[in-house]
Amino acid sequence: MISTHSYRGVVWLDLESPSDDEILGLVKRYGLHPLVGEELKRSSALAKIDFYKDYILVVLTLPVRVRQNPKGADVRGGAGAVTHEIVDREIDFVIGKSFLITARTETIEQLEYFGKIFETNAILAKDEKIDHAGFLFYYMVKRIYAGMVEDLENIRDSLIAAETRIYEGDERKMVQVLSALSRELIDIKQTVRIHREVWDEMVRHADKNLFGGDFGSYIHDMRDEFNVIHELIVNARELLTDLRETNDSLLSTKQNETIKMLTLITVIFYPATFIAAAFTVPADYVPIIESQNGWAILMVIMVLVTVGVWWYVKKRRWV
Repeated sequence: MISTHSYRGVVWLDLESPSDDEILGLVKRYGLHPLVGEELKRSSALAKIDFYKDYILVVLTLPVRVRQNPKGADVRGGAGAVTHEIVDREIDFVIGKSFLITARTETIEQLEYFGKIFETNAILAKDEKIDHAGFLFYYMVKRIYAGMVEDLENIRDSLIAAETRIYEGDERKMVQVLSALSRELIDIKQTVRIHREVWDEMVRHADKNLFGGDFGSYIHDMRDEFNVIHELIVNARELLTDLRETNDSLLSTKQNETIKMLTLITVIFYPATFIAAAFTVPADYVPIIESQNGWAILMVIMVLVTVGVWWYVKKRRWV
């Protein structure tokens, strides 16, 4: 399916799951290289950029944060909590002087939003002048990266919420939450890392791009937007690492306290257990037990021994 948008002589053709005939028609219409047509048909799974005489091919693979749990799930973590998954969505851009082609196989929210505001010219509210399709590409990238920034900020908010719960005593539940957030950050980092090569290549060709030297500042701005995303990823991963270390430390401390308490209970009651076992040994004559008040005497001895061990433990400040 092809959606066509135009503004002052610049045409944007948005292809969603295009057919072979649709791609062939665009290849002939704009004189595209056959390999570009093949690129529009398939997913390369890698970001890249190719320069041609009258147009540029840019392939960007985007990490999209998709909600996994239904509405109403527990957003605080634990069983039934809201989780997200990072899925890759590829967009192919063919950028000419007077046309921009975007191709994708699935719906991308940020691109759909851009289409709506483009129809109302809202994207050009601050600058009514648009000379070529490079500006459309610039605004699209800004919109797409804004969505990625929003996802990363949501992840950071989840990390801050996890930090609060860690100090509230929910360390065990936060192990799963932190692991899920770590997986998201790893997937985002792996997907966007190649974007740097694309923007570095565009910057190297900034002085001789199709759109004139003035467009070089816009290319640098797109790279700066990527750098912001990169910094957000780095900062989020550093925060995640600190929270994991803190959470693991608190969990270890709690486990040590539990083991210590169980050990002290064993130590306190072991003498009484030993006495009880000793006086139950079958023999011809067992002292105290065979006397009239033997059971009561034995119980008093066991209580006194237990209290004595407890007093010793307290005196040594083991509890």
